[in-house]
Amino acid sequence: MPRRQTTEADYQRRLLQAQQLLQEHLDTPLEPATLAKAASFSLHHFHRIFRMQMGETVMEHVRRLRLERAARRLRAGGDARLLDLALEAGYESHEAFTRAFISRFGVPPSGFREQPSSRVLAWRQDHAGATGVDVQVRSHPPIRVAFMRHRGSYANVGPLWQRMLTWAGAQGLLGGGPVLYGVCPDDPEVTAESLLRFDACVVVGEAFSATDEVGIMELPGGTYAVGLHRGDYGQLARTYLDVIGRWFPSSGYELAPDAVVEHYLNDPSRTPVDQLLTEVRVRIAD
Repeated sequence: MPRRQTTEADYQRRLLQAQQLLQEHLDTPLEPATLAKAASFSLHHFHRIFRMQMGETVMEHVRRLRLERAARRLRAGGDARLLDLALEAGYESHEAFTRAFISRFGVPPSGFREQPSSRVLAWRQDHAGATGVDVQVRSHPPIRVAFMRHRGSYANVGPLWQRMLTWAGAQGLLGGGPVLYGVCPDDPEVTAESLLRFDACVVVGEAFSATDEVGIMELPGGTYAVGLHRGDYGQLARTYLDVIGRWFPSSGYELAPDAVVEHYLNDPSRTPVDQLLTEVRVRIAD
């Protein structure tokens, strides 16, 4: 029997299946055997490989994602009770949640809620009196996509997009209009840069299934504040900050702590950089 050529990239793709399962069932305890099966590893090797590749154990990963979700909800505003956030994050008491939150972020949850975003403050100071981007409130249906994931700085997603576009072109998925999306599940002020997630996505039909190269997920439907960004993708954060720092506070809407979705409206290989158009979709809380 020929030996299987196992590579780090192969491990990462298989672990992505476990990550996706955890992400979709963050509030549901999952059996280790279920996660190992999703990653196509034996239970004996799964935990060791997960820690080696992710830099944290499965439970550390789950606790971190839950605490970071709580932090995003605190920053999003609203009137969620701290006890409710504690229970949602898997803690049985406000006190246990507060200890874990302080250990992770250096301040108690109540202080974090009152502490304004440094990125938003800096943006407001730099753009005082400036005309903001055009923002529309729109409803979007769920969208089924194939995706590849990058971990680390958003500035380094270029090679991921090259891989995704090569794969999508070979599958014949790029001929139907603006079918490319980017998903940013994390807030750079909440998640360490080395752990930031970015998903490069292309729209697929219901019959399409996951492969060794890509995962399948559904971008959530709902009501979004949509800001139109013009120009370089490297400046997309400015439009995001304009939407959350200028538009939301005066809109009467509440910001949801969900992933930011980028919808690329034209082909970067055929479009001058200053004419690129991207929708920055920020979900509005239900």
